[in-house]
Amino acid sequence: MPLKKHCLLVVDDEPDVCDSIHDLLRREFTVLKASSAEEGTRLMQENEVHIILTDQRMPRMSGVELLSNVRAKHPKAIRMLFTGYADMEAVIAAINQGHIYQFLRKPWQPDELVAAIKEAAAEYDRLVAEAEEKDRLCAIICDLQKRVASLEEEVRRLRGSNVGGSAP
Repeated sequence: MPLKKHCLLVVDDEPDVCDSIHDLLRREFTVLKASSAEEGTRLMQENEVHIILTDQRMPRMSGVELLSNVRAKHPKAIRMLFTGYADMEAVIAAINQGHIYQFLRKPWQPDELVAAIKEAAAEYDRLVAEAEEKDRLCAIICDLQKRVASLEEEVRRLRGSNVGGSAP
């Protein structure tokens, strides 16, 4: 059975950018395209998105704002930001606030973009595996706590039945 493709959401108000990324990555990823932050948010609600790549400079909502919103509702989604401008304050703010996994500059080299998206997919898989392992370990701990409580109750019961007993 083939492995399920990672889902990449590209958000950019320039349709040519979305189309070129789609064409570059569509064989290895399921690529969704949004021309606004609002459309991107809607697609995030309707689809299981693993990686979101957004432009910084868009009308109504910046890429950093979008990624901040995404982080709150979809914490495992890998967040990536790209821009054609040297908007370093926004990039620094995004990195410092932990909103992005990686920053990319426009224009990008196709090989570099593919490598960055593959790294993001590997990071997503790592986060999912880590969360699954945490859940598994929490279940084991919960089971052990129940067993200890049961044994403690058994010890109390056994001690209680010996209190009134006669010594030989």
